[in-house]
Amino acid sequence: MSEPLVSAPLVNAPLCGRRILLTRAKPDDAIARALRLAGARVDALALTVSTPLESARLDAARDRLADGEYAWVVFSSWRAARAVVSSLPRARSLGTRIAAVGEATARWISDHAGVSVDLTGAGSAAALLQCFPAPSSHNARPVLIPRSALAPDTLPDGLRALGWSVEAVDAYTTTPAGVGDCDADIAGNFRAGRYDGVVLTASSQARALPPLLGLPPPSTRVVTIGAPTAATARGQGIVVAAQASSPTPEAIVRALIDALARPTHADAPEERNS
Repeated sequence: MSEPLVSAPLVNAPLCGRRILLTRAKPDDAIARALRLAGARVDALALTVSTPLESARLDAARDRLADGEYAWVVFSSWRAARAVVSSLPRARSLGTRIAAVGEATARWISDHAGVSVDLTGAGSAAALLQCFPAPSSHNARPVLIPRSALAPDTLPDGLRALGWSVEAVDAYTTTPAGVGDCDADIAGNFRAGRYDGVVLTASSQARALPPLLGLPPPSTRVVTIGAPTAATARGQGIVVAAQASSPTPEAIVRALIDALARPTHADAPEERNS
């Protein structure tokens, strides 16, 4: 869907006059808002669809969480938190601690479960692992990780390396949107090279982009939210112009500004192997 333009043109903003495609669509999107504040015209198009999963294993994990049987519950997204949100207040009251990969997920938990997060990473599983504590000798309870069915094992493997017993449970999955669900005007503008930049915020979006819209034209800079998404994009044949230094709206805006200040892909073939 097309995001509304700001009421007055931001003539001195760094992205003024730039047209950006954001490959996700959600209400009051922080990335879309930051891009608009930087002067960009933003079109948002969801390339993927997330679907909650239900299973006996997830039901059992919810019950165990509500009974305080986990030392920690760790979330990498608000969708994962949504799967067990009703169990969080009681779990907290029984001593279970809560960790979130990034600030957006932590805010969602606070807003929807009414409990605070004990530990927040800098926006990636690797960053959270760097500050996650090792288990104490008197705490034998495991760690629960509700997660995407497509999630890599970075978090569970990293926590096990710290000495924790980990239970990772699939809570939702992500699939590509249907071709018929893609706005025809946005798709046409993308193929015609009318976007100055594209922002990919997940590996699933990088995988969905070529079959749904095709590869980006050489004049369109692709910016990713982080290294895993960049690696997936390159594996799909997408030229990545820049990767945000951190998974925040402000860092994505900075990465776009930097990418747009450099030569086009056609003029800078070395970027294909960067």
